[in-house]
Formats: sequence, C-alpha cells, structure tokens
Amino acid sequence: MAEFPWEPNIERGEWLRPMEEEPFTSLLSTVPRGFEMYARIFHPIERDRPRHTKTWLGVDEATFSDNTEDANDADDADDLETEPASWTQAAASFGTTMHAEAQYARLVRSDYGETHGVIAPDGWRYGDTREGSLDPATFAFASGVLARHTSTPGTGIAAVWEGWGLFDVARASRYSVDTETSRDGVLPKLAGRVPKKSVRSRSEDMETGPRFELLAETGRSYVLFQAGAQDFADPSWPRHAPWVREDFWYQSPNLLWPEDHAWVLASEIDFDSTLIAGTTALISELVRTPGLEVLPIRADADLTWDGDAINRPETSYEP
Repeated sequence: MAEFPWEPNIERGEWLRPMEEEPFTSLLSTVPRGFEMYARIFHPIERDRPRHTKTWLGVDEATFSDNTEDANDADDADDLETEPASWTQAAASFGTTMHAEAQYARLVRSDYGETHGVIAPDGWRYGDTREGSLDPATFAFASGVLARHTSTPGTGIAAVWEGWGLFDVARASRYSVDTETSRDGVLPKLAGRVPKKSVRSRSEDMETGPRFELLAETGRSYVLFQAGAQDFADPSWPRHAPWVREDFWYQSPNLLWPEDHAWVLASEIDFDSTLIAGTTALISELVRTPGLEVLPIRADADLTWDGDAINRPETSYEP
C-alpha cells in the first residue's frame, strides 16, 4: 500500500460545517447531529505493580525506575508487572463508577492533569490517558468495524490537526496558549503541543496548502488525506500515514469519515476518548468488539471538564 494521498480539496469537509452551530466542546460540536446513535471509545491506559509484592502500597517508588539505561534499572523494569487496562478496571481499583460520561481523573479520584502514577487502594499504579489520539491497535479494531458499516469502506477522508507540528512547524507554533486561561474556558486547551519536525519528506504543496478550518476560532485546522476505514483496519497503517513522525509518534486521524458519510469518528485534540456518530447497528457492534472499551452516549452530553454533566462528583463516581 502506498502512502495516503494528500487531499487539497478542503470542500470535502464542508458537510461537517453545521457542527459550528453547536456549543463548542459539546458532543455535537465534535461529531455531527442527525445520526441514529452515538458512542464513546475510551482511550486505553496502562497499570503496573511490583511483581514480588503485587502492590505499590507500602513500597518506596523511588526504589524503582522507568529508566532502563543500565543493568540495575533494567532489573527494576523487569520487577514490574505491566499491563494494558480499561477505564472500567481503573474504576474498580478506586471504588468509583464507570459510565458513559465519566472523566478519567474523577474515576481515579484525582484532579485534572494529576492522574499519572496514581496508586489505587488495591495496589495498582495507573498511567495517564492520551488526549487526541488512539493507539494503532485500538484504531485498527475500531476501523475494522467501521469498514463493515459503510458502502465505501475503501474511500473517505482522514483529517489530522495541523497543530501537532507534523506538517509546517511555523504554522503549528501558533497553537501554544496559556493553560490556565484555557481551563477557565476562555480559550481551547491547546498548550503543551510542542512542534516536531517530521522525518518524512513533505511536498511544498502539503506543507503550505489549504487547511480545512472547522470551528476556526478555536484553532481546529486540519490537513486532509484520502483514506478509507479498511486502510486503517490493518495495525500497520502508520507505515502509510504521511503525518506519522517516527515509530514512537503514532498520531491517529483526528477525524475520519467514509465517502458515503455513513458515520464520523472524531478524536478531539483535547479529549481522552474518541466519539463515533453512526447507525444503531454500528454502535452495537462497537460495544461488543473485543479490544475496545465503548459505551453508547447521549447526543446532548458535554464532555468538557467544566461541563455540568460531569463536573459534579455525584455523577462521576460513588463516594
């Protein structure tokens, strides 16, 4: 398979324009109104614990290291039992309640931005979620299902946010904003995006060509590529993605839709989950698919940290 071609015709995204009429950061400003059903894919996390104690409780974390540059550190890494985990498992570890509008920080009884390395009462130590991207394997699982629910599985559009710094660095640098201002709701939370030059060659047209501006005042500006759901069903899809920077930088598309507009996938840059709009049959299959943690969600849900639906502790977890 060749690299996914760059798509200069940004009019292919115009059908999403009605989302701009919705309140910013609402679910319907992230995926379009008018679909039968909506769902949320929860981005995977990792957890670990010492092999010999089976718990971090009572263990000095300073005796272990994530740095494996020397033999002793490598031994420490071998002494850790590490595994992928779901949000449901995290909720069980912390005695909280998993639900469709859950916020990960609340599930692990932490403040926003302070979830990495939290230790649960059952002894597991949990990592943070990744915002704005699904790992290649999870994206492949989801894409395999999506490909079965469109008449055009081989054609569509993948949109990647230019602010990741994977295209033109000069453009991307304008996306750094003050974090505290963003949390107050004045601006979108775009801080912390460090522009990174791609190691792959870029045509000048792709670097400087037209961007699809959606909710433009919020900095949502995308580069479009021609790709279908079945292209992403293969976990090796990063080899064909021109925007993938290096082996460790597996940015999934922030938006994906098929030519027939049967569904839309959106990994909003500030969300640690991915939203799907589609048919009831599609959502039902996604919920049942091994390798995915998916729950149906209301179309009027608000997933922002300031959203009333999830900002009240009683709706996020049981004390």
